Amino acid sequence: MKDSTFQDYMENFSGNVDGTGGLVTMTDSNWLMSIVIARQPHFPQQPKDVKIFWGYGLYPDRKGNHVNKTMAECTGAEMLEELYYHLKIQGLMQPVTASGKVNCIPVAMPFVDSLFMPRSTGDRPEVIPEGATNFAFLGQFAEAPKDCVFTVEYSVRTAQMAVYGLFDTDKEVTPMYDSAHNPKYLLGALKAISR
Repeated sequence: MKDSTFQDYMENFSGNVDGTGGLVTMTDSNWLMSIVIARQPHFPQQPKDVKIFWGYGLYPDRKGNHVNKTMAECTGAEMLEELYYHLKIQGLMQPVTASGKVNCIPVAMPFVDSLFMPRSTGDRPEVIPEGATNFAFLGQFAEAPKDCVFTVEYSVRTAQMAVYGLFDTDKEVTPMYDSAHNPKYLLGALKAISR
């Protein structure tokens, strides 16, 4: 975008300066659309007047809530229209869109979001399956209890589980930081759900 209106809105809406927050997920979206506002500039040589963000949908074969097409059938402009609908900012963004200062480039990446698909306990193999003595499963598709996929730490932790479990070593797997019981984060969650 060659306009800061959207990023300014998102900073005010989320309370996060560019690049400091996580995903913003439209939980009511038929596509389960999420966006990420990156730290600016995101790319080397990115002009100062250009702001970028990226997003994805986990269900591209469903019709949108506002745009009556599947995500896979939509143009970039239609995807943005659906996003603006969920954020209730169609009026705010209409002048920016009409000015031609917006460019949305759709890309199909069929396996990139496989980490985030709904899953059940037990649908990933244990790092060291029962009875295994000379092999293990590593990475994002092995089971690491209480861990969160899509992080380097997840992959490192499964490697630690494999090496420390298969070899005679006195090392322990780096424990997960259990933020679920930290009063600071619990208070933040309560504030967020009571908006």
